[in-house]
Amino acid sequence: MANLTLRPFLGISLVVSSLFLAGTTRAEAPSADPPRPSTVAYSVARFEVNRLLSTQSVAWNRGDLDAFVAGYAEDAIFLTSSGVTQGRPAILARYRKRYPDQKGMGTLTLTVIETRPLAVDVASGTINGLGVAAHWTLAHPDDASAKPAEGSTLLVLQRRAGRWEILQDASM
Repeated sequence: MANLTLRPFLGISLVVSSLFLAGTTRAEAPSADPPRPSTVAYSVARFEVNRLLSTQSVAWNRGDLDAFVAGYAEDAIFLTSSGVTQGRPAILARYRKRYPDQKGMGTLTLTVIETRPLAVDVASGTINGLGVAAHWTLAHPDDASAKPAEGSTLLVLQRRAGRWEILQDASM
């Protein structure tokens, strides 16, 4: 009698088990959507990158090009309408040539327009790459004859060894 009552359940159990196993062995189509960062991770990344950019602005405004360029990766690339500069030492040399003294550097203001996550760790949702679109102005408050300069920049930053670095800077 016990065999008669269990037989229908065993059949259902085998069907369900085979469906489950078939579903787990079949390859799923890759998702078209890129991994999404967590809201907290996105806020943290934006905060850290904004802190880096603020630190750079402060360094610029006190005339400290070494500290300003410290935010660039050793292998960074800097693109402007006048050419391409590769590597942090070359970027520093370019800035020193163009801005030989603090007075010529003026006062930098950088306004972030948008940030976008570029590299997201799938497992944790943390952001390891960020794109930043910003507007910059260079004012010369101590020189009435100097006109302010302004433009746009697109930065690509990456978190390396726990610190954010600018990999690419396209400033126009």
